[in-house]
Amino acid sequence: MITKQEYISAAERGAASIGHLPVSAAVLRYLSDQLKKGDPPWWEKTLKAWERRRSGAWGESWGLFLACLHYEALSDAKNPLVPYFPSCGGTAEADPAPALSKFLSAPPASFFEHLRTGELRVYYPMMSGWWTGPANLFFGERELQYYLVEVNTGAGLSLIGDLIAASQYGDFDSGLVAARVGLDPQPLLMEDINQRRWLTACVNPDNGPGIVALDRAIEALRKAQHDDPNFVQLVNCSVEKGPKFIAKNMPHNDQEVGLLVFNLMTTAEMTPTQYQSYLADMLQLLRPWGDRALWVEGEYVPGEVNSMVMQQRAHRLEEGLLKTVEFGRYDFISNKLTFNEKEARRVLIVES
Repeated sequence: MITKQEYISAAERGAASIGHLPVSAAVLRYLSDQLKKGDPPWWEKTLKAWERRRSGAWGESWGLFLACLHYEALSDAKNPLVPYFPSCGGTAEADPAPALSKFLSAPPASFFEHLRTGELRVYYPMMSGWWTGPANLFFGERELQYYLVEVNTGAGLSLIGDLIAASQYGDFDSGLVAARVGLDPQPLLMEDINQRRWLTACVNPDNGPGIVALDRAIEALRKAQHDDPNFVQLVNCSVEKGPKFIAKNMPHNDQEVGLLVFNLMTTAEMTPTQYQSYLADMLQLLRPWGDRALWVEGEYVPGEVNSMVMQQRAHRLEEGLLKTVEFGRYDFISNKLTFNEKEARRVLIVES
């Protein structure tokens, strides 16, 4: 469980990293300042809600708290934060501190329930298609169909990344995707207004372009599912059980079909022991598929404290051993995306 000092440090770092979003940054600075002065009742109840949670990645704690604030404002027109949150029709011109003080003096039970059970699901339009580049090289070059499975998928929006974002590498053939399956401990169904609202709440309240991009992705998913109800299949499955579920339910005997497993902002939240267990299960899953299996990750740089760089790693098997290439990386500070094209081609293109 996170300590107060860890939370203060994360909130201050968060405020600095999202300085272009004045309302969200002001909220984080307010929370940090309040905790420096003592232990307000809302903090004691927050710790109670988080007593069984790991602190996870550095942005998880403040991001979840902000999402819960945002959800309450989206759900109640009389919430004191509404006039300060642009997503609720408010403006970003005034200091939200007085409204925060009023709200946090008596938060509803639903606020702490979401702190206890909610999963932060931030939609990043660019990263939703991070599996497409490696897939183009590994499967597209030999025109091999494949099952696409995302672990920790949320609403499954990344499973249609090829439909809503430009391919990272050349023209993308969506026809090669034989099935799209998302595994999640709490799958979010966009037909449920509360679950859709939660997804919106996970975008910062003054990030207008982010909310617009999310709405477009949701509508693209709903259209695809209207045309084909099984276009995206969501399954209730925990992250740690994901590899074994895939091994049990996705047949590897058909030599004409491959497998792509994708996870985004998932393994970075694991302890080293948890990741080693996950890695061992992934290896066991991939081996029967041989050179028809690919594992793609979009995660913070491993071992880098408070990393601000997302690494796009692609793993494949070669002679029974895992071979990894950094396909690309995104720096949140410089807002720069880079690719490692030469090495990616060398590792991922399978010779016929």
